[in-house]
Amino acid sequence: MLSSEISAIKNSKISRKTIYYTIIMILLGEFLTWKSYFFQSVAGYPHRVPASQIINPPTAAFLSLNSSGEFLQLILMSLMPMFLILITIQRSIERSQDNSTFVLYTRMGNLNKSLINGQLVQFTIFTLLYIALFAGDFLINIVLFHRGTSFKGVEDATINSHLLSLELSHPYLTYLIFIFVVSVAFGIYAVVTYVLALSLRKTFLVYLVSLGLWIMMFALPYSSSYFMQPFIEYDWKEYGLSMLSYLVICGAVILVGNWIVRLQSHHIYAK
Repeated sequence: MLSSEISAIKNSKISRKTIYYTIIMILLGEFLTWKSYFFQSVAGYPHRVPASQIINPPTAAFLSLNSSGEFLQLILMSLMPMFLILITIQRSIERSQDNSTFVLYTRMGNLNKSLINGQLVQFTIFTLLYIALFAGDFLINIVLFHRGTSFKGVEDATINSHLLSLELSHPYLTYLIFIFVVSVAFGIYAVVTYVLALSLRKTFLVYLVSLGLWIMMFALPYSSSYFMQPFIEYDWKEYGLSMLSYLVICGAVILVGNWIVRLQSHHIYAK
């Protein structure tokens, strides 16, 4: 099932274009950051820029949202559910609109197996995709700002955050951990979107609900951004409660969505 989904992505123009545009936006954001710092550095230090005046690579990278290309990064983060749908979920919506699929799964006793496999495939594809994207972006930043040690004044906030102090002491390791954590979180939301596609079965509703739910989790008192963005002034409590609220909401949607899909399949088969 994983190989067939990967083949479908390769053969889909929409899927390929969405991935290409994502890569281009990430690269453009890094270019804008480099351009901004390059011209500032040349103006102030025509011979050699001190390392203290060059931004630290992890601080300039995508997840830190702390660069001149921040507006592109915000677009990618806020509209992430739409990218999920365009890459793979749209095909799930189209398949779910065919009632014969539910009847076939129910008759064969394969509904539970199919649901679990489908969710694992979505989780695997998007977790690995975002690990590759974020890791590639990080490597580019290491090359562009390889001597940088500046955290742009963020270190002044360490007095209020033990977590931030720890992050700034090990910025490269911190960013690698965040790449993994955020990629897994995106993989989980791919499962949420997949379940919404199967249960709602309407393209407009899937876009509306998945995007609305995503924005809502960022607007909560313990915003999802707290555990997705490194080098911010929040401490362990905010980080933990942010992640917990994200997992609880996503878990609840996945469980309810699976239950609805099973009800729909039995109802269709009963007809």
